[in-house]
Amino acid sequence: MRSGMSETRPEHAESLKIRKFDLNLLMVLDAVYTTGSVKNAATLLHTSSPSISQSLQKLKDYFGDPLFLRDGQKLRATTIATKLHLKVKDSLEALISNIEDFEEAEYYNQLVIQCPIYLSIKIIPIISEFFENENITCEIVHRVSDNMVDSFSDSLSLRQVDLVFGVNKSLGMSTKSFLIGEEDLVFICRKNHPRLETTFREKDVETEMFCYIHTDELPAVITRQRVENKLLADRNFTLRSPSFMSILSHIESTNSVAIVPRWLLNRFKDAFNIKALESDIELPTVEIAMSYNKTNLNKKMNTRLFDYLSENFSKK
Repeated sequence: MRSGMSETRPEHAESLKIRKFDLNLLMVLDAVYTTGSVKNAATLLHTSSPSISQSLQKLKDYFGDPLFLRDGQKLRATTIATKLHLKVKDSLEALISNIEDFEEAEYYNQLVIQCPIYLSIKIIPIISEFFENENITCEIVHRVSDNMVDSFSDSLSLRQVDLVFGVNKSLGMSTKSFLIGEEDLVFICRKNHPRLETTFREKDVETEMFCYIHTDELPAVITRQRVENKLLADRNFTLRSPSFMSILSHIESTNSVAIVPRWLLNRFKDAFNIKALESDIELPTVEIAMSYNKTNLNKKMNTRLFDYLSENFSKK
């Protein structure tokens, strides 16, 4: 052998060969063996007769044996086909059974969701109610997001989470999204603010300090940028945070102004020293979406959960 060249061991070559084998062909083998007909096998597997014939040709090429010979109107298994069928039948049935059990049980064992903390306060109770109504025993695992689109998209594409909740409805070609509701935004400040009593006007932008949610997906970022362009310098921003809870804490102890979901204000206005401000500055309505990977095994369950969330999101 020439130097620098490696020799593939026979056992290694066989290993590479079997890894390329399509296990679906064993389903075809079983169907044809059981029914004795290409047409009946196609009906059993919900496919076409040409597809079954192509699969039989692949099996013939792989095993170097015709596997089935025509005997009148039926196909008769060769000795090799009979031995192969007996060898893999039980294992194939067990594999199919395990996959079906996994598909049915996966959702009920654990549901991993990703969303900002403030959304989890609203969404998790709805999911819990859904499970109770459906008599489902399931552990909900909440992963806190940082409000960045990439983190949402990566989590779904890498299948690290089952569901993502946020305002972005386009997280990649591999994802499916549903709108579950809308949220209004509102200006807030602390109750004993020295200058702002009940209103926040365009003229107040130049004199007040601000803090805002740090995100690259929230539609409110458009409003924030419009306000930011009116400010004199970055010193007018006293806090940038991915957490609305941090913003509420900051607002109640400073003279800063923030834009938050009205639901969040109503939920925590008694827990924090904060108040709403009426304003002539138009704020957008924020759409909340639920997204999951299209290859998720629980599409039907996700659709049912989506319906329940859509029905109850605005009630919370």
